[in-house]
Amino acid sequence: MAVDLVSFGFVNLLQARHPLPDDFRARWDQFSAEWAGRPVEEFYRIPDNFAPPELPDRGRLLFPSPCPGDHERNNRAAFDFFPCKEGWTAPTMLLAHGLMSVSDLGYRLWTRRLNARGWNAIFVHLPYHYSRRLPWHFHGELCVGGELLRTAAGIRQSVVECRIVLQQLRRKGGQLFGGWGTSYGGWMMALLGCFEPLLQRLILVEPILNIDNAIWKAPSSDSMRAALRGVGLGPDDTGGSMRLVCPGKLKPLLRPEHILMLAGQYDQIAPPDEIEELARAWGNVRYACFPQGHVGYTLMPESFRMAQEIWAADFAAGPSFTAPASALKPEALDIA
Repeated sequence: MAVDLVSFGFVNLLQARHPLPDDFRARWDQFSAEWAGRPVEEFYRIPDNFAPPELPDRGRLLFPSPCPGDHERNNRAAFDFFPCKEGWTAPTMLLAHGLMSVSDLGYRLWTRRLNARGWNAIFVHLPYHYSRRLPWHFHGELCVGGELLRTAAGIRQSVVECRIVLQQLRRKGGQLFGGWGTSYGGWMMALLGCFEPLLQRLILVEPILNIDNAIWKAPSSDSMRAALRGVGLGPDDTGGSMRLVCPGKLKPLLRPEHILMLAGQYDQIAPPDEIEELARAWGNVRYACFPQGHVGYTLMPESFRMAQEIWAADFAAGPSFTAPASALKPEALDIA
């Protein structure tokens, strides 16, 4: 809980550095009018004229985002490829980090563990993080904030870019694709599960699911709320368009038995009751709650341990996942 409170204060401090521009209200109203009544599927459609990239056998894939935004450096999709010895016809897991993740060392550890169990792994660089981070900014500083148009654009970028990579992997002979995401990454992976039929396994760790509550109630959004109210926006003004990026208002394409959700008992960003409620709404998917806040190191090893129990045949190629004490800290500091 203490770590959560410090993290929330840091996020609010960063958000306060970015006041909303004078024209934000007008641009928001224009965006809301443009998407009012349109199917959400259109928001995540791959543009017809987009030329998909050739995938590398290993290493980093970079390609222009099909949904460019305001910052050139962020308009370059980035994925790190970690193949197992069986190659890209073997199962592949996408790994999506949390907000303000500052190191991929722990994720690289999990790519090796997945490789040992016959899975390829791909580490997703989410908007404004890692190679997409803007100079003189923290990782993810511009990812989520009062500039809701940029927040929605980043989520759109992530989902569409992952759809492109999965479809290209299918052309290389891939048959089974999974997605793992925590918090902000879980938010994105939940949406990917609603719009990409190739995704067949989904692991969501403390995912952000109710976007209205995340904006208007979460303790990490105090600065965001102040900025939005400062331009005359309230919950009634944002709810209609936030449906475009809110997993809690959508349905997955996966069957319930192919989805696993984990929550933190003391989490105030992604409250366990919200996650459990969506687990029921999505068809009683597998759900578990553990005694930690939003920032912690228990749930990543627990999520893979549980996944191997639930989908034993998918991980039959290697040893069992375990969660030894030495493995509870390396996955990186992800604030949200």
